[in-house]
Amino acid sequence: MLQNSMNKKTFLFAILCVFAVGFMFAQSAATEKLINDRLTKAADCLDNGQFKDAYNYVNSTLLLSNKDELPGRVILVAQQTYRKFLENMSKTGKFDDFEDVLMRVQAYPKIGEDPQVQKFIKIIQQQQVDAKEAARDAKTHEMMENLSKSQQAGNEEILKSINESNESMINSVSDKMNTAIESVGEKTATAVREVSEHTTNTMREISKTSNKTIWIIAILGGLIFVIVFILVFIGIKTAQRNSALQAEQLDSTLKLIAGMQQANNQLLLGGVTDLNGMGLKSAGSSRWGVDALPAPEMNDDEKAELKQLVIDCEKLGSEIDAVTKRKNNSKNVSELVYKLSMQLGLNQNSSMIYFAASMVYDAGFLAVPEELLEAESLTPEQREQLRDHVNLYEQYMGFVPRKYWDIFEDAAKYHHENTDGSGYHGLSGEDIPQIARLIHVAESYNSLISRRNYKQIMDKETAIQELESKPNLYDIEVVKVLDSIV
Repeated sequence: MLQNSMNKKTFLFAILCVFAVGFMFAQSAATEKLINDRLTKAADCLDNGQFKDAYNYVNSTLLLSNKDELPGRVILVAQQTYRKFLENMSKTGKFDDFEDVLMRVQAYPKIGEDPQVQKFIKIIQQQQVDAKEAARDAKTHEMMENLSKSQQAGNEEILKSINESNESMINSVSDKMNTAIESVGEKTATAVREVSEHTTNTMREISKTSNKTIWIIAILGGLIFVIVFILVFIGIKTAQRNSALQAEQLDSTLKLIAGMQQANNQLLLGGVTDLNGMGLKSAGSSRWGVDALPAPEMNDDEKAELKQLVIDCEKLGSEIDAVTKRKNNSKNVSELVYKLSMQLGLNQNSSMIYFAASMVYDAGFLAVPEELLEAESLTPEQREQLRDHVNLYEQYMGFVPRKYWDIFEDAAKYHHENTDGSGYHGLSGEDIPQIARLIHVAESYNSLISRRNYKQIMDKETAIQELESKPNLYDIEVVKVLDSIV
């Protein structure tokens, strides 16, 4: 009996297990079907231009899926939906759901890895900033218009009051004079003089009253002028904020350069020659500042020429950054190159020219079609066309003095050369110009610490380790110096 009872329990337990497994499979199949249905509905909504509905279907699908292991088809439809939803949001200017999108992109990083999703997020953020500035400008304009109308109405009221007061006084004086003349009759001249004196005193009172009124108008006008001046000043300061910041950055950079003079500045024999006529070179020799002559002193004309060169390079560098969508890249790379040059023993003059050339080394990108720079993927032919930017710089550097041309050419043409010879032109080792080696390290470091793709931004230490791990690409001596200054 006991054995039969145990067999029955075992049988019942086996049946329950079978039911449990079957239920789990059924539930999994139902969930999978629900996901497929919602993905299909999302795709249909996208085709019909119902972007908000597609967005909601995709989000409900994400909730049904494993957050850490999203299926490929879910990621693909989600990226496409978020891209279209953000694009439509950018076009319509309705940003009610933008914060919700940012929160979900943060929660599901795979969606944010899509370059187009990142692109439209940045566009909408900029649109929000522009909208706030436009609203502030409109409010300031409205305040100034209201203030002007108020001032005009106030002035008209004051003038009306003055005219009425003067007219009343004049009528009063006239009435008194007429009364006096009528009553004088045959009276003596003394009575006439009394009337005359009374008239004079009355006119004096009128004059005093008018003077007080004028003072009141002047004070009110002064207060109104001060208020208007303050509002105009605020508007102008806001409008000129960007240009003022750029000017300040240039000024601080020039001051930094002027203050970093070294007592033992030297001139390269193997790589850099005299700035005054022999033509500045940067190719050959890795002897950074060894066995060099003192740097020649620049005269006032040469200093003015160099300062203007830096200003022109900064302007061209800003244009390059705008085309390549790399904010402040030219400024960051050029400052790193300057610091590396000084630390490696180059003289002040050479470091200044390196600084200027490093702002415009990517000038060839200005000749590359914009759609090629913004493409998500490139064909082999397009990659070759993009690589050719290192040969398209000349038309943008007509402002560079002839004696500095070789440095600028080396910077623009050879900054993609690798130490093992695998670069664009096949140069290797010490055959790569020094300015090109400096830019290669500085540009790569700046790129590693400022990438905007999710999970790709590195801290300074990690970025240095990444460069040190690739001696086949970078001049390790330059990387070590970079490690000591960042």
